[in-house]
Amino acid sequence: MRITIKLDAFNHTGDAAFAVLWLDRENGRWSREGHECLDIPVWGTWKSEAGGTLLLDAATSNALLMLHGLRLSTTGDGRSAEGKLQNVADKKWESQRGRADYFGCGATSEPRPLDSGHWHVQCVDRESIVAEHEVFSDEPDAVNGGSACLGDPGSFAT
Repeated sequence: MRITIKLDAFNHTGDAAFAVLWLDRENGRWSREGHECLDIPVWGTWKSEAGGTLLLDAATSNALLMLHGLRLSTTGDGRSAEGKLQNVADKKWESQRGRADYFGCGATSEPRPLDSGHWHVQCVDRESIVAEHEVFSDEPDAVNGGSACLGDPGSFAT
């Protein structure tokens, strides 16, 4: 199952700044599918926290974003660590929204002050998807076995 999240309305960015992320519920990973003026890596992992979902940078494991109120689970039983129902099949999921705290580091790895914006669920893809090219993870590429993990050029080597 994959959940498409749109991030916007951060204080440090212009009005046109946004990012679109895919959160893969089965694998506990996320990928950046589009962005403008938000410095977010191309992929990472996520974990459930008491207040929502925390997005981590794949290369450093540093926290990038906290999506307050978005409660996900990789357990497959539909319940978060707090025991609250996580019925992703429910259509109400596609209108969920909340505060997003952005505390990622830019290319210089210098910490930034906390910046708040918003997240909004745009779409929930309930099918289990195997990507043709795993460009945002360290999983083997479905076509030829390479990966996009740092240090491994995978199928996109030149």
